[in-house]
Amino acid sequence: MKILLVAFLVLSLSLCYGEPASPNTTLTFYITDDNLNTSHRGVDVIALVGLVDFTINGMAIPGPATMVETGVDTGTFQIQLTLPSTVNGRSLQNGDVVVMAYHQKADYSGNPQTITQSRVLNIIPSSPIASSTQRARIGQDFTLRLHAPNFNLDSYTPDDIPLSLIEFRMGGVKTTLADSAFHVNTFALRETGSDTGTFEATFKIPKEVDGFPVEIGSTLEFRFTDTSEASSSSSSVFVRVGSYEAPSVSSIGRITPPNITFYTDSLGMVVNYANSSMLQSLVSPVCYPSPDSFFTVGKTTVTCSTKDQQGNSVIKSFTVTVIKESSLIPHWLKKLTGYWCGGEIKDDDMRHAMKYLSSSKKIALPQDDQSDTSLDKTSLCLWTESKVPDSQVTKLFVHLAR
Repeated sequence: MKILLVAFLVLSLSLCYGEPASPNTTLTFYITDDNLNTSHRGVDVIALVGLVDFTINGMAIPGPATMVETGVDTGTFQIQLTLPSTVNGRSLQNGDVVVMAYHQKADYSGNPQTITQSRVLNIIPSSPIASSTQRARIGQDFTLRLHAPNFNLDSYTPDDIPLSLIEFRMGGVKTTLADSAFHVNTFALRETGSDTGTFEATFKIPKEVDGFPVEIGSTLEFRFTDTSEASSSSSSVFVRVGSYEAPSVSSIGRITPPNITFYTDSLGMVVNYANSSMLQSLVSPVCYPSPDSFFTVGKTTVTCSTKDQQGNSVIKSFTVTVIKESSLIPHWLKKLTGYWCGGEIKDDDMRHAMKYLSSSKKIALPQDDQSDTSLDKTSLCLWTESKVPDSQVTKLFVHLAR
């Protein structure tokens, strides 16, 4: 949001609104004063000493050394303030007010004035659950942090969150931090202070969980579901164990399978990868997310675990990518083509149906280039499985209707 502080204002301007922020967050302020615009053919850089002050709850804090004009001859200057970790030894909290005071040397009447802008901070992390590191080692101390104000029951003593509320997943393994494998030092997530709303627990990454070894290269998921409100919500943090390369414990499942891509015109789709080539050589694998799960638009890592004939743990990871595209062909046409691919509709019947739909203007197909392209049924059938985008099959329908 751009705030313009105009040079001819007589009264100070104070704007106050919530700003999601945390230590090291950068807040941006704007000042418009044409008196500072001296290089009309270039971008001015103005020193802020004696010109701009910053405070949090009335306590002075250091600010940037300069402000920079937003363009050639604009007279509008941008100031970027990086928030400190603490103010007078106290961590930033919800409701803290950041004030920028601009000491304008002369308004339109030639009189000095001070113009202010203020921001009310909202210290809420983008994800409630976080970890001390995104890459951990087996046997190494690991700290899990959780911002959960709803579990802050009083302002006098630190509160606890049961370990059973933190779900742990590794491939097909699913348990909680209450599992004895984790040896959590505090037997709970303990609040970091009497009224912080932030909880922590420290433990060592175990060698195995529920009989499955924790392998180098595997991905660990810690998930928290806030059930304190009627509409519960879940958040996760993912941690990679060691390096990306997995140890050569078995020749089975060591080759990284190809990633698969699907196309949809909505926010996601149900994907069934159970019969895909990426699970070849895995006997009765347990995967997460499981086949027939709903995958949102974007990239999702699937992790599968099993054991080979020697009893060694085998873990495979691959990516399912779901791409959203504008629908170029009616959805019901995909279902009709699926019947044709399944043998429920004959080739001639499918051609007659296409010709009818095209001639009756029920579907709009691009002009045929009259090239002698043979019907590619394979691509059309892959399209019904959302493995080929609409843009690649419109011409195939033209040839099908010829």
